[in-house]
Amino acid sequence: MALENGLSVIADVVGWGYFLAWTISFYPQIYENCRRKSVIGYSFDMVAYFLLSYLTYLVYNAVVYFDIQIQQEMIGKTHESNPVKLTDVVFALVAFVCTAIQGLQCFFFERGSQKVHISTWVVCCLALLALGALSLFAAFKLLSWVLVLQYCGYLKLAVSFGTYTPQVWLNYHRKSTEGFHIGGVLLDFSGGVLSLLQMNIYCIIEHSNKQFTGNIPKMALSVVTLIFNIILISQHYVIYMGNPLPELRPQLTEEKHQLIASGGRSNINIYHSINVDANDGTSNAGSISVSKC
Repeated sequence: MALENGLSVIADVVGWGYFLAWTISFYPQIYENCRRKSVIGYSFDMVAYFLLSYLTYLVYNAVVYFDIQIQQEMIGKTHESNPVKLTDVVFALVAFVCTAIQGLQCFFFERGSQKVHISTWVVCCLALLALGALSLFAAFKLLSWVLVLQYCGYLKLAVSFGTYTPQVWLNYHRKSTEGFHIGGVLLDFSGGVLSLLQMNIYCIIEHSNKQFTGNIPKMALSVVTLIFNIILISQHYVIYMGNPLPELRPQLTEEKHQLIASGGRSNINIYHSINVDANDGTSNAGSISVSKC
């Protein structure tokens, strides 16, 4: 009994730990966008998928946590605790609000030629239309509300696999992670580890896997977060580390080719300057000079 009480306390502490890590993980990117007054390099498709996924995640968590009847239908009348915790509900709400703020930044800050792809619009609209239709059927008692919640949960699971893909692709296309704040990814990774740890502790306490099977969206969010965070961390610190700004790269390549064409095997030195705002540290492409030795 004492051991179970101790594990319960640890699980609660770990739960609020993942909540803080995941919540704070949104702020570095919001700050980065404000500092640069630009969202170039930040995937708009990822923001759109995040909005959809956190909306369905919020609906799922809020209803399962507060509706006793739904809880009984989903986990049965057992001694097992609700797989959805208060931290899950609060995080889903905070995550949706923070993602909405990032979405607004995409409208008001410099964005270059970036936009939401038509396929993303189609997927998000169809998913919301399906949610609306299922809710309408449930309201007229043509189907169970549990089915609507299961749709939200599995939609979150499906969308989670595609949420980070646009940012990974954008980094690959630009051969740079400039504009994407890695601090949020590191916190996101920590939150994913703590989230899975909390679910495992509750499984040990209750001698059941209901914490996983009863909250599939949370499990999916944790696993997918870890997988894609590893990819993004690798892109930032290994694959594209030290790459010049995408705005400078075409100019550097052109000047280098011109000198090679005119100077044969001459040694080439290429210097480029970056203008830095002393007030906020914002960097902009400056001049490029080339010398031949």
